[in-house]
Amino acid sequence: MKRFVCALLLFAATTFAASIQTPSQFLGFEVGADRKLADYRQIVSYFHALAAASPRVKVESLGKTTLGEDFIMAVVTSEGNMRNLEKIRETARKLADPRGLNDEQIAQLARDGKSIVLVTCNIHSSEIASSQMAMEWAHALASANDVETKRRLDNVVLLLVPSLNPDGQIMITDYYRKYLGTRYEGGRLPWLYHHYVGHDNNRDWFMLTQLETKELSRAVYHEWYPQVWVDEHQMGTDGPRMFIPPFADPLDPTVHPLIWREANLVGTNMAFRLEQQEKAGLIYGFSFDAYWLGGTRNTGWWKNITGLLLETASARIASPIVIDPSELRGGQKGLIDYKATINHPHPWAGGTWRMRDIMDYERIASDALLETAADRREDLLRDVAVRARAAVAFGGKSAYRIPHDQHDWPTAQFLAALLIEHGVEIQQAGNGDYWISMAQPYSRFLDELLEPQRYPEVRLQPGKDILRPYDVASWTLPLALGVTVEKTVMPPKAAFPRVTEIKPETEEVIKRHASQPKPRIAIYNPWGGALDEGWTRWLLDSYGFTPKSLHPQEVKAGLQNLDVFILPDIDKEEIATGRRAGGEGSMKYVDELPPENRGALEKEGAQALRTFVENGGTLIAFNAGCDYVIDNFNIPVRNVLAKATPTDFSVPGSLARVHIRTDHPVTAGMPEETAVFIDHPIAFETTLPGNEMQRWVLATYPDDARDVLLSGWINGEEKLTRKAAAVAMTFGKGRIVLFGFRPQHRGQTHATYPMVFNALYWGR
Repeated sequence: MKRFVCALLLFAATTFAASIQTPSQFLGFEVGADRKLADYRQIVSYFHALAAASPRVKVESLGKTTLGEDFIMAVVTSEGNMRNLEKIRETARKLADPRGLNDEQIAQLARDGKSIVLVTCNIHSSEIASSQMAMEWAHALASANDVETKRRLDNVVLLLVPSLNPDGQIMITDYYRKYLGTRYEGGRLPWLYHHYVGHDNNRDWFMLTQLETKELSRAVYHEWYPQVWVDEHQMGTDGPRMFIPPFADPLDPTVHPLIWREANLVGTNMAFRLEQQEKAGLIYGFSFDAYWLGGTRNTGWWKNITGLLLETASARIASPIVIDPSELRGGQKGLIDYKATINHPHPWAGGTWRMRDIMDYERIASDALLETAADRREDLLRDVAVRARAAVAFGGKSAYRIPHDQHDWPTAQFLAALLIEHGVEIQQAGNGDYWISMAQPYSRFLDELLEPQRYPEVRLQPGKDILRPYDVASWTLPLALGVTVEKTVMPPKAAFPRVTEIKPETEEVIKRHASQPKPRIAIYNPWGGALDEGWTRWLLDSYGFTPKSLHPQEVKAGLQNLDVFILPDIDKEEIATGRRAGGEGSMKYVDELPPENRGALEKEGAQALRTFVENGGTLIAFNAGCDYVIDNFNIPVRNVLAKATPTDFSVPGSLARVHIRTDHPVTAGMPEETAVFIDHPIAFETTLPGNEMQRWVLATYPDDARDVLLSGWINGEEKLTRKAAAVAMTFGKGRIVLFGFRPQHRGQTHATYPMVFNALYWGR
C-alpha cells in the first residue's frame, strides 16, 4: 500500500510538472535561440501564467514604471513557504532590526526562518540575456520534483525581478526586431535606453530619483528584508566571460567584513559549479571594486545585505558574435594581460559567443546561489542580526541634527524625507529640528551618506600608481544638497516623536520665479543618447518645465520660438561631428546608426546656435559642453585644462569648494560658498572683453589647493586654484552661461540647482 501511495504521488507530481508550460511553449519560439527575444510584456504574461499553473510562484506588482508598464517581482519558493510568507517576512524584519532581542531569540529566529534571496536582472536593458534566463529559471524551479530542488525551495524564498528596466527592455526588443537581418542588427540604440537616465539607472540607489528605484527599494527595505542580493549584468565582448565576486580593491572599510566573507562564499560556489560544467573565462578580483555606494546591491552593503554583482560578456543583443583569439585582451584592474592567472585560471579561447551562452552561465551561477542560500540558511539569517547589532553599537549615543534654522529648509526637509524612504528612523523636536539617533541598524549607511569621503589609496606594488576609482568618489549628501547637518550626541532622555512622512516645502528659487512665465527651453540630444541630456530633462520635467529634446537636424533648422538652449555634458567632438573622441592611439571605429539617426551640429548647427544667442536667446552649457561653446563663440574664456592628461589632472567625480559671487541674477539667493560636483578636466580663465559684451565670474575655486577638495579624490587639485568654475556673459542681444561642472549631476546636487533655474530666467 505504501509503495502504491508513493507511486501515486510521483505520478501526480510528474503530471503536475508536465502541465506547466515552458517559456518556449508559451511564447511559441525557442527562448535563448539566436535572434529570438521575448519582450517585457511577453515576460510578464509568462510569469502570470506560471503563477496560475504553479503553487510555487506568485507575482507581486511593485508599481508602475516611468512609462506606465507593470513593474513585477516573482516570489518563488515551496508550497509550504508560500503559505507562510508573512511569518517568513516578519522573521526577516526582526533579524534586520534585532534591537530588544537576546542571543537565544536571535538563534531561534535563525533556526525557524528562511533565507530570502533577491535576484535582479536586466537593469541595463541592452544587457538582456538575464531577462530571458529568468523565465527558464523560474519554470525549472516551479516544475522540478527532484529532492535537491525541493530542499532549496524549502529553505529559500527567491525574489526574482526579471527586468529592473522594463521600459528600456521594450525599447531594445522593438529596435532589435526592427533591424533584424540588416547591417544594424544588434546595434546600439539611437537614444537612451531608459526614458530619463539610461545606464545611470544603476547609479540611483542612494538618491532614489526614479520610479523603478523607489519601488524596488521600498520592497527591499520596508517589506522583504532579504539577506542576499545578486544583480545580473553584462559587460564587454573582448575580455573574460564572467566576473563573479570576490570584488577588486579598494573596499570601503566601514562595511561589515561579514559582507565580504559571504559574497566570497557565494561567489566561490558559483565559480566552482560553472567550472565543473567546463565554462571557461571566469574571473574574480577584476575591475569592479567594493567601494562605491550608488548601485543596486552596493547600497545594501551599508544596510547589512550581502550584495553580489555578476557581469557576463555580451553578444550583439540576441545575435551571435565571433571573437578572434587575437582580439581577447585584459588591460583592466585585475587582468593586465589576457592570460591564465590565479584569479582567471581558465581563459576563454575565443570563437562564437551567443546569448544562449550568457543565459547558461547566468543560470548555473543562479542555481549555485540557491544552493549556498539553502546550505547556509541559518548563517545568513544570523549574520544579518550580527551586522545590525554591530551597526547599533557603532552608532552608540551619537546623533545627527538637521537644524530648522538654515539657508535652505525645504532641501533639508527633502534630505530627511529621503532618509525615511531608505528606512532610517527620524524624530522631530518641537522647534522643527530633525534628530537622527545613530543607535539604529542603518547607522553605517547614515555615516556614509552624511560624512565626507576620502578615497582609500591602495597600491598593489610599492612605488606604483594607486588603483583608480571605478565610479564616482563622493556621495556626501549634506554637501551636494547644500544642507547643514551636525554630528552631535542624542540628548539624554529625548522623547521627540518619530516622523514617518515629510512633504518638503517649495524651494525659495521656485517661489521667486513663480510669477514669471516659464521659459521655452530646448536641450541638445545627440544621436546615440547622452546621459546628461536625460538627467537635465528629468530635472526640468520634475519642476514643471516642458523642455524639448532636439536632435542635430532640428537644431540646424533653427531655434525659433525658444528662450533657452542647453548644451548638456557632451564632449565637444561629439557635438560637432557626432563621433566620440578617444585617447591618443585609441580605436576610432564605432558602429553606425541608421541614416535617419545620424548627424551632428557641424557648421550649420554652430551657426544656428550663434544666431539664436545673438537674437536674444540664452545658451547654457554644462561641463564638457562648455568646451564646444568656447571653441565656437568668440568669448573671453578658455579652459586651462583642455589638454591636461590624467597624469596632470583627473577627478572621477568629487565635491569641490567654490566661492560664489552672489550679486548676479544667475547666483541670486546662493550662499557665498558651496560644493560643486566635478568629474571633467575643466577650469576657466577669463579676460577683460571689449565693449561689445559684459562678462561675470560667478564661481571660483579657492586660492589654496588644500581648500579645494571637500569629499572624494582629485589628482592635481592645485590646477584649479584661483580658476573660475562658472562664468556668464552677454553675447549680442543674448546671454551665455558656462557651468564648468554638472550642477544637476544625477539628480543629487540640489545645492547648485538654483543657479540652473536662475539661468533659465536670466533676461526674461
